[in-house]
Amino acid sequence: MKVLVAIDGSDIALRALRYVIAHPDMFGAAPEVVLVNVHLAIPLPRARAVAGANAVERYYREEGEEVLVPARALLAGTPCKVIERRVVGEPASQIVGTAQEFHCDIIVMGTHGRSALGNLVLGSVATRVIAEAHVPVLVLK
Repeated sequence: MKVLVAIDGSDIALRALRYVIAHPDMFGAAPEVVLVNVHLAIPLPRARAVAGANAVERYYREEGEEVLVPARALLAGTPCKVIERRVVGEPASQIVGTAQEFHCDIIVMGTHGRSALGNLVLGSVATRVIAEAHVPVLVLK
């Protein structure tokens, strides 16, 4: 089974990864795990021009690497095949797009558990992924 796990550096995201590792009955003894880290784009185009494209790309790469270190540690010593993807953009669409790109069977992600009113006003990455995904989505709190 190919499982996409969204990793954003939070304990909740790592809890989702632990769940995949701890449930071989659901995901197989050696699932292929696609770790995706989505970094929001720097909102000001001028910032990229001032800092320089190389500096911005280095920033995205370094931030993504830092976020993936704990996930790598959790997967070390497991029979899971791991694919890593660091992307920049809107999180929900990038998560769904990465799941499609790698032909994932399921998306597993954590949620911060905001209220329904909070989702209505602020939106929620998990809610958008559920709405846009073409595969099952397991959301863990």
